[in-house]
Amino acid sequence: MAPPLTRNDWLEKGLHLVGDGGPQQLRIDTLCHALGVTKGSFYHHFASQPAYVTALLAHWKNTYTQQLIDAVAGLDDPRLRSERLSQLVFSKDMKPEVALRAWGNSHPEVAATVQAVDAQRIAYLTDLAQGMGAAPAQARLMARMGYAQLIGIQHLPTLVTPEDAIQMDHTLYLLLSTQGMRP
Repeated sequence: MAPPLTRNDWLEKGLHLVGDGGPQQLRIDTLCHALGVTKGSFYHHFASQPAYVTALLAHWKNTYTQQLIDAVAGLDDPRLRSERLSQLVFSKDMKPEVALRAWGNSHPEVAATVQAVDAQRIAYLTDLAQGMGAAPAQARLMARMGYAQLIGIQHLPTLVTPEDAIQMDHTLYLLLSTQGMRP
């Protein structure tokens, strides 16, 4: 007999499903079918489908942002933190994030979460660039450029491999830092 599903199991399956088929995959019946359980199992963990969406968004924000930041926090050298962060980011499945960003165009709660994630990530990248010696204005611009690159890469999965993306990150940093970019 399989162990009972955890709240995390439901949330991870939701990220996978939304990434593969969009937000319509987050219907309770669809989730239960995908996990091979009854609605009782769903309601054991979540009060409703909207409560599930709220939990899913918090889970995405945590696993795709905060956990990655926390994973590199112990590295003293900001360049090493940046390199390791790139490796971690591009090891993630980008499909859930692409789907959530698209869904945010029509769902206010999703849009607000995407905006909060964007702000947190850009603030972190700005601090990281300042730690590598960039002036504040330069650091903000570098952070936004690197982040724009990430979002673009998410939409080009057959063109840009994770290895390519890591190299692109490194190259962008080198270009910005060595070309005397002005604040």
